[in-house]
Amino acid sequence: MTENNGISDEVPLENKEKLSESQANTKKYDLSQLLMVSRGDMSFVRSIVKMFIVKTPLYIDRITKEFESGNFHEMGEVAHQLKQSIYAMGINTLRIPVMAIILVGRNNNPDDDLILHIANLKHFAQLVIQDLKTDFDL
Repeated sequence: MTENNGISDEVPLENKEKLSESQANTKKYDLSQLLMVSRGDMSFVRSIVKMFIVKTPLYIDRITKEFESGNFHEMGEVAHQLKQSIYAMGINTLRIPVMAIILVGRNNNPDDDLILHIANLKHFAQLVIQDLKTDFDL
């Protein structure tokens, strides 16, 4: 487990227990919407995948930095930018944490679960990125 200023990259044990076995055995993403929009153009899909792999860690780093600085509104804005990619790529495990971070930013009112949502975002994003790298031979 790596840790960055109090935000762990690993999902806490109590949350791992909540994940269903079916989630662990299925793809962490669903590119069907992206394939539909691109009309099956795999070079386009591949470029979007590459962009996600490069940009997502940068977004997560910014979210973490804004959180650490107490800039919750800006943190939420960055999460909102990331949300578009998450939804387009059908990454369901990231929907809840990114939406929770966006809502904290909109309300400018951090809750007790914010650190957990950021940790989940980091952890599951790393898993998805690893799968995409493997599946797309990147």
